[in-house]
Amino acid sequence: MLIDKLQWLPTKLSEQINALWNSEYPVKLKDRFPLLLEGVDEFCHYLILTQDHDVMAWAVTFTKNEQTRFSIIVHPEIQKRGFGKALLNRLKEDHPEFYGWVIDHNNDLKSNGENYISPLPFYLNQGFELVPNAGIDNEMIKAVFVKWKS
Repeated sequence: MLIDKLQWLPTKLSEQINALWNSEYPVKLKDRFPLLLEGVDEFCHYLILTQDHDVMAWAVTFTKNEQTRFSIIVHPEIQKRGFGKALLNRLKEDHPEFYGWVIDHNNDLKSNGENYISPLPFYLNQGFELVPNAGIDNEMIKAVFVKWKS
């Protein structure tokens, strides 16, 4: 498995990530991918591509509020096959510490009508910890803040 690391995204890949974002994240977060890095100067994309250069898994790290943050999506066809773990391991190699928001419930719907299943147990199994007294709870998202540190 090859993980490509890019400082910028060609339009085709950006469109594929946005489509993956819209299909895998709750519908309340539709088309929020382009806003993720708005106002962020330092970021790096990590991609797992098919032989035809289609995005199957994506992660990004970026600096916000003097912290390294991350986001990750794995295509449903390859979930539970170690690709998310491989991306996280690459992030762990590149960053001694990073943070992210994680939806901590299964109540939101995806665009296909299925419930979005919280990945929080996955992150906890990968060595992340909950940041105390940090959370979001509004009409768009309810999430906890997690941290990984070497």
